[in-house]
Amino acid sequence: MRIARWIPDARETLIGAVTVGVVVLLVAVGLDHTTADAFSGFVTLLVLTLVAIPVLQWVARRDGEPQMSRVLLAALLAKIAGTLLRYFVITVLYSDVADAGVYSRGGQTVAANLRAGILDFRIPELASRGVETERIAQAVGVVYTFTGVSRYSAAFVFAFISFAGQVLMWRAFRQAVPEGDHRRYALLVLFLPSLLFWPSSIGKEALMLGCIGVVSYGAAQIFRDRVRVGGIVIFLSGALGLFLIRPHMALIAIVALGVASAFGTLVGVGRSGATRRTLVRLAALVVLVGAAGVATSGLSRFFSEGKSGDESGVTSVLERTQEQTQTGGSEFQPPAVTTPLDLPAAVVTVLVRPFPWEAGNVNGIIASTEGLLLGGLFVCGYRRVLTWFRVAPRRPYLVFAVVYGLVFIVAFSYIANFGILARQRTQMLPLILTMIAMYPAPRRRVSWLGFRPDRRIPVADSAEPDGHPANRPTAPDGGSRPRPPIPVESRGR
Repeated sequence: MRIARWIPDARETLIGAVTVGVVVLLVAVGLDHTTADAFSGFVTLLVLTLVAIPVLQWVARRDGEPQMSRVLLAALLAKIAGTLLRYFVITVLYSDVADAGVYSRGGQTVAANLRAGILDFRIPELASRGVETERIAQAVGVVYTFTGVSRYSAAFVFAFISFAGQVLMWRAFRQAVPEGDHRRYALLVLFLPSLLFWPSSIGKEALMLGCIGVVSYGAAQIFRDRVRVGGIVIFLSGALGLFLIRPHMALIAIVALGVASAFGTLVGVGRSGATRRTLVRLAALVVLVGAAGVATSGLSRFFSEGKSGDESGVTSVLERTQEQTQTGGSEFQPPAVTTPLDLPAAVVTVLVRPFPWEAGNVNGIIASTEGLLLGGLFVCGYRRVLTWFRVAPRRPYLVFAVVYGLVFIVAFSYIANFGILARQRTQMLPLILTMIAMYPAPRRRVSWLGFRPDRRIPVADSAEPDGHPANRPTAPDGGSRPRPPIPVESRGR
């Protein structure tokens, strides 16, 4: 019986595999007339899908929400569609003038060496573009060693890595914030257009999103009610991946976890049953001090590489970033954060710009439309944000998410190109979206319709006898206890 629970619904698996196969073959015939590249991509996608479907079903059952398996499978199909669209845009609309082609050519060199039995990962033609770029090409080379030289195959592998990170972030939020609207968060993280499109190709964004998912899941194990020491190891594993690709992102994650751990430790002092949580978070702080030292050292080398004197400082690097990104047809004057007064403009810019009147091409129009959508979700969901502020003091994971987002916004407020900004912010959006993934706070006034709505947070189809756990009183140890039954005469008021 225990083994049977691991076996997925054969019908769903078959339908998913056939659907994926038909879609890929049709697109491949339309683009490449079924070349060896497309055929290898089809086989790779089929294998990845057959592995992913039972894993997603197991994840849904493991988290006690088997009905979410259909949402996860739909998100997987959407991710595959986003990957094909991204491939088409790069190879056809952009005539393959993109970083994906650079990584692919470098990967061919590595794959040729590995297949010849030569353990040499050096790529001479990328030596001048930085070690981080070379590492992405090396990862592509490892993929090509198994799949053959196929841009389709590498794109699908990278897209699945980013998708795994998105699923991990959903699981992290669900485990660390039981008061959250988990289904809403899943829809936001798994179906947001920019998250379906930008990380679905060969590139740094896909691996970064996968590593951020590991980092978030590790943080959730530290900040959940039943804390797990292994969360520190999981977090450090993800931070190591970030460090190898973009050292500054690893430092941002470490700072965010450090602030959240300190906050959770201070808030948890004196609460009954919080001793284990406090000790684990203190241990996390100690480990983070060492990790921050390593990340800072690596970041200093990264900043000073090829620079001397005053050019290697953080401020100089940020200013140089602003100058280097003021190219192309989407440049603008960024609201670089130098004082706290600059932060509101930076938040708006990094989250929702370009505005519709600032869009100069199709990509800009799409990015501005999504920006309007995000802005509308925050404005219309202000009561969800109020719930976030009410819940955050007892849920350090929310503190981790918002600190990560704020530090990211400060660092990337120097980006002076809307196209680059739209691609880069996919590394921050899943965490900042936690602010609008809470249940709405109760109304405090008579509604415009003339009646006073229920003060409790309504939740449809909830297994909780009194709605969502957020409606229950908080126990002294930070958990929740059952609400006493409502008297008969009070019901319905």
